[in-house]
Amino acid sequence: MLEKLAQILLFILPAYCANGAPVVGVRLIGRSTPLDRGARVWDGRRILGDGKTLEGLLMGVAMGTIAGLIIHSFIPGIYRSSLEPFMLSVGAMAGDIFGSFVKRRLGLERGRPAPGLDQLGFLAFALLFSIFTFGPPRWLDALTLILLVAVTAILHIGTNYLAYLLKLKAEPY
Repeated sequence: MLEKLAQILLFILPAYCANGAPVVGVRLIGRSTPLDRGARVWDGRRILGDGKTLEGLLMGVAMGTIAGLIIHSFIPGIYRSSLEPFMLSVGAMAGDIFGSFVKRRLGLERGRPAPGLDQLGFLAFALLFSIFTFGPPRWLDALTLILLVAVTAILHIGTNYLAYLLKLKAEPY
């Protein structure tokens, strides 16, 4: 079971990297261009807010894809194609952006928690993008998915707290 869990975590690592890279990347680049450019929608609220940036999107997709390609080069069989890490990374970023869109519609300000959505939206979209492109992975079953969700939620909470301690994030969630 531990070997299977390790393979699954390697499979989803591009999504994890894509989800975490924007916080560090935008800090390193030193600038941020909001994806929504300040635009508002029918409810008068920003589409996404200042937290979703072009630089973060590009950094997330790039870092996730690179991580996956490194894994693909050294551990054959984790991915079904060299394109799969890219799809996982794009999916993760799409899920994160979707989460921000939903949070703005709910009236939650940037940085406010939305339990479940914050921890799992990127994972759900990453898996969906991969499944729509390549079909379900052979390891995918209900129990494995539940385990992946649990591990992802725990890792997400831990890495956000670490980013807070490192002063990369203003709040620990």
